[in-house]
Amino acid sequence: MLSLSTIATSLKNRYDLKILFKNKSRLSETQFADLIDSTLNKKEDKFYGVWQKGRTYSPGDVVYYQGVLWEVQAATEICAKDNEEPGTCSNWKSHVNELEQKVNKLDKNLTTLNTAFTTYQQQMELRLDKLLKYITLLSLGVAIALLWLVIESIDYLFSFAA
Repeated sequence: MLSLSTIATSLKNRYDLKILFKNKSRLSETQFADLIDSTLNKKEDKFYGVWQKGRTYSPGDVVYYQGVLWEVQAATEICAKDNEEPGTCSNWKSHVNELEQKVNKLDKNLTTLNTAFTTYQQQMELRLDKLLKYITLLSLGVAIALLWLVIESIDYLFSFAA
């Protein structure tokens, strides 16, 4: 049985596959396997292209409808009828819509966090400004106290010497 990592490494893009066919080269068994693994197999991959009215779909089948991939969620086969298009009934599920909802939720959360962070940052800047003012005042007070001590010491020395 092939693992996902083995399959992923055997997948080739179109450019790489086209190179295999240059100069009338003969492909090896491995190269043919890479070619087969790199193509979409509608039956195995359950991808049926664009949704078609009147077509029968089985659970797990995937179709393309209005720019989104939809998967059949019904327990049994369904016939695609009017008013049962993907997105209009519970027979279909879009993983893209779920992802879009999650992305929208994350976007809202990020916006909320950004707002909270901006508010926090502004509060910290105000606190820093206050702290710098207090440090300046404290430094000025210490300088005045030291200056006063120096003046008192000089005055004491002159009064003692006299």
